[in-house]
Amino acid sequence: MPARLLLIEDDASIARFVEMALEDLPGVELQVVTHLAQARTALSGGGWQLVISDLMLPDGSAEALLAEGRAQGADAPPWVVFSAGLQPERLLALQALGVARTLRKPVPLAQLLSTVTELLPRRAAAAGPAPAPAPSAPATLQTHFGGDLDLFERFRTGCLARFADDIAQGDAAIAASDTEALRRVAHGLKAVLELLGHPDLSRQALALEDAATHGSALQAAGWAVLRRGLQALRQAAH
Repeated sequence: MPARLLLIEDDASIARFVEMALEDLPGVELQVVTHLAQARTALSGGGWQLVISDLMLPDGSAEALLAEGRAQGADAPPWVVFSAGLQPERLLALQALGVARTLRKPVPLAQLLSTVTELLPRRAAAAGPAPAPAPSAPATLQTHFGGDLDLFERFRTGCLARFADDIAQGDAAIAASDTEALRRVAHGLKAVLELLGHPDLSRQALALEDAATHGSALQAAGWAVLRRGLQALRQAAH
């Protein structure tokens, strides 16, 4: 029987990165859900050997699921928190809930794989050493993708295609003055842009997330800058 791994992640690009990363691990069956309600339904069925979860989801915080999972006692699967950043006090609270690991987004490929193989020692084993990167490869290829150029290019292609949806969602959020929707767009983009090797745009996404979180009047201007950056990346790929 395969080891069943549940990924709770609402950002499609990050979920795709995890899916592609785990393709080389034999004996692992991955299911992805994007909302707390879906996760609660999946967890109620049992049979999971590992859960990797973002904290901030469209319908609330995954910490509620953690508390419920702890009530299962010895039957609860190991739980890995996958987040862009955690304050020390929140990290302590998560540890008190029994979190096995915390991974910062964007997680390097080697760290993701080592975490999964450690928590599923009987099921998953890395396919072999990562290939050496090409001399001209971007630094992110080695840092986040373990030198796997094919994985990087497939992830990059998928992200560039998805930027059209990200732009549409950001435009709609600005038009509707929906700060929470804008914050979610920026939150997802900051990790994706770092993975793609664009730290300046990643920092712009972080600044926009902060502006939306605090209701700053700079949201529209911040989105305009980030939007131009996303369009430039898409145009450069054609």
